[in-house]
Amino acid sequence: MDTSPGSAAGPDVLHDASGPGVVLGVVGHDIHVVANRILAIGLAEEGFRPYNLGTSNDIVDFSDAAWETGARAVLVASVNGEGEAACAGIGAHFTAVGLGDVLLYAGGNLVVGDRSSAEVERLFTGFGFHRVFHRPPSFRPVFDALKRDLVDARS
Repeated sequence: MDTSPGSAAGPDVLHDASGPGVVLGVVGHDIHVVANRILAIGLAEEGFRPYNLGTSNDIVDFSDAAWETGARAVLVASVNGEGEAACAGIGAHFTAVGLGDVLLYAGGNLVVGDRSSAEVERLFTGFGFHRVFHRPPSFRPVFDALKRDLVDARS
């Protein structure tokens, strides 16, 4: 397995970043790119090595990128609510392809309609996500959780 930034990460790899690798991208037919790019910059500033897939991804894109980059965590985002349909079975998929130890995070406006964060969190943890951030007020809770979860992965 080649763990150098490669084709899976596309053109948006922050090469000067260090620390644990984190794959991020937007799932489904969602093309909301601005927050995704800001998140990638924030991850680098917080000491992570982000591999940004950009928009319009499916769960295989995320697992391929995690495999190719050796990332320790995957952040799946949705702004238009397609996360529910696009993310079902992600945990089982990651386990099936040998990536069961990769942390899975979901964040953004993950479902269509107005549901409580507790309901959305139960749904997405059922899909296999370790942490769920439904409509977070900022990226700070994501950064803080990653630091806690990946403390032993710092390099």
